[in-house]
Amino acid sequence: MKVNFTSAAAISVLLHVALFIVLFAGFSLSCEDKNKKPTATLMHATVIDPSQLPKRKRGRQASAAEEARKQEAARRQQEEESRKAAEQKRIADIKKAEEQRKAEEQKKAEEQRKAEEQRKAEEQKKAEEQKKAEEQKKAEEQKKAEEQKKVEEQKRIEAEKKLALEKKKKEEEAKKKAEEEKKKKEAEAKKKAEEEKKKKEAEAKKKAEEEKKKKEAEEKKKAEEAKKKAEEEARKKAEAEAKRKADEERMRKQAQQAEDDLFKELGDGGNDDVTAGGSAGTSREQQYGLAVSDTIKRYWNVDRSMNGKTGILSLKINDQGQITSQSCSGDKRVCEAALRAVTIIGNLPKPPSAECHDINIKLIPRV
Repeated sequence: MKVNFTSAAAISVLLHVALFIVLFAGFSLSCEDKNKKPTATLMHATVIDPSQLPKRKRGRQASAAEEARKQEAARRQQEEESRKAAEQKRIADIKKAEEQRKAEEQKKAEEQRKAEEQRKAEEQKKAEEQKKAEEQKKAEEQKKAEEQKKVEEQKRIEAEKKLALEKKKKEEEAKKKAEEEKKKKEAEAKKKAEEEKKKKEAEAKKKAEEEKKKKEAEEKKKAEEAKKKAEEEARKKAEAEAKRKADEERMRKQAQQAEDDLFKELGDGGNDDVTAGGSAGTSREQQYGLAVSDTIKRYWNVDRSMNGKTGILSLKINDQGQITSQSCSGDKRVCEAALRAVTIIGNLPKPPSAECHDINIKLIPRV
């Protein structure tokens, strides 16, 4: 089997090579024949070995077999192409028939749709005509009913007018009669009222005169009593005012004396230490503060309601001893008494130094 397969393969290769040579040689000869000019024919003689004749015969047989195979392949290819063409034509025919069927169905559906639309349009037209006829009939009936209603309304209005006229006539007659009765009663009442009024006015006048006399007597008595009371109050007030002024004058003189003493002790702001108003070794600023506090207390008018209450008096004093600002915090009445005392004092001795320009004094009345 192996030897035969090798031989067959070798023969096949030789056949293909021989066929290629023959084809190439034929092609070359045909080309040369077209390009070359006619020349003299030469005859060549080739000596062939008789032993080679079977080989050439086998080559021709192989070429014929290959050609037959190619022709068979070409025939089969042509049949396949014919079959494909027929199949394509069959498919195209089926597709065309299907499209034609769909077109016919679509056409039929379109015709049915148009027929349905026409039917609906005719029905709608008929319904509209019927509706229009019904509306016209209804409008005519409504118009007739309205006309009938107007006639009935007119009748009703005329009847109401008639009744209103009769009612108005009766009311006017009743009103006239009532006015006559009213006037009669008013005249009687007026006459009676005038009589009663005159009677009451006379009684009232008499009573008013009596009340007036009584009131005048009482007012006179009250005026006399008020006059006496006012005179007494004025006398007491004058005495109290005189006493207050005397006390203030006395306190002012005492304060003035204390100020004079303070001026003598402190001089005009000198630098010598003094001990007046304080313990030995107290600075001039402390002495000045104690002296101002004692001066204010001399003018300070307090009562028992202020006992134990506290007030903080704040003063600002310039270089000349003038009080430029005063304020107080704490008990209201204590502060009012302290500020009144400051107003009475007016000026203080010159401060010994700038530290004494602002003074805060704690005041606690002991009554």
